[in-house]
Amino acid sequence: MSTRNRWGTLARAGLASGALLLAACMLPAASSAAITPASLTFCKGKVSPDATGASSDEPNLLDYRFSCDGGITAYTVLVSQQGDAATGGTIDNYDPSPSVVETDGVTPSPKEAITCEGTTPSDGINCNLGTFGAQLSDGFFAQGSIDLVGPYCRHLPTTASGALAKPGTPAVPQAVVQLVVTDYTGAEDGPFTLWRSSPCAKVPNAVPTPKPKAKPKKKKKPTSTSKSTTTKAVRATITITHG
Repeated sequence: MSTRNRWGTLARAGLASGALLLAACMLPAASSAAITPASLTFCKGKVSPDATGASSDEPNLLDYRFSCDGGITAYTVLVSQQGDAATGGTIDNYDPSPSVVETDGVTPSPKEAITCEGTTPSDGINCNLGTFGAQLSDGFFAQGSIDLVGPYCRHLPTTASGALAKPGTPAVPQAVVQLVVTDYTGAEDGPFTLWRSSPCAKVPNAVPTPKPKAKPKKKKKPTSTSKSTTTKAVRATITITHG
């Protein structure tokens, strides 16, 4: 091999080695460009009584609806209410396939779908976008439903038979519904409270004491005064006639 060819071969080998070295040097740079989790996403939403709850024998059915200002990949709905430990949790049932609508709040999203899982009764359910890497787009709405064991609003406690608890028993406070999301960076954000869209009816602070039943009034017996007066008048008339 001539000296010229030998140098050409070495030059080509050097270029190849340099390319490999450059690629190796670029790998750490790509890794350092990975998204750093940052809890900066803000979400807001509401809950409201489901219009079909009463007719479907689920009077405590509650609809929820929320949106976030950043993409999210998963969320958890948590519900707490005083006394729920006795029943094992506040949530009795839930919608396993909530819907997604676009930013106008009406148009269904053609690409995004949500799946929810959880045990019942419990205090929460977990939901995700169904596919690894899928996101709920910024400003899109997630809307589903949860069925509570008891009424969402403050209410007077009842016994197992359905009767009101004894007088003086404190009212059961309004339930608290909260949302925790996992955003596109992998960070968790929340909890965000989902308030009721309309105010609850006013309820006493405790079971009231029943008012005593009014005793029926006794009818007065007719007096004998008028009868006696009439008798005397008759007697006087007879005396005068025969006098």
